[in-house]
Amino acid sequence: MPERRIMKFVNAEHKLPIKSWCGVVEAGAMAQAVNLANHPCVVRHVALMPDCHQGYGMPIGGVIACENAVIPNAVGVK
Repeated sequence: MPERRIMKFVNAEHKLPIKSWCGVVEAGAMAQAVNLANHPCVVRHVALMPDCHQGYGMPIGGVIACENAVIPNAVGVK
């Protein structure tokens, strides 16, 4: 049976909540998540999936919803 991951809220001072399904979030990935949680176009919350790790501007395995904006780094970077 696959391991069940429980969603947890990450407490920090930022505009939006961060919800994580990742066991341990790398410091760099968390710093990127906090930046996204403070971004003026990001809405609802920042979600971190179990495979979360630091990317280029946005964590790999991170999910966001934006209002009236498209953030290219949130789609993928080669």
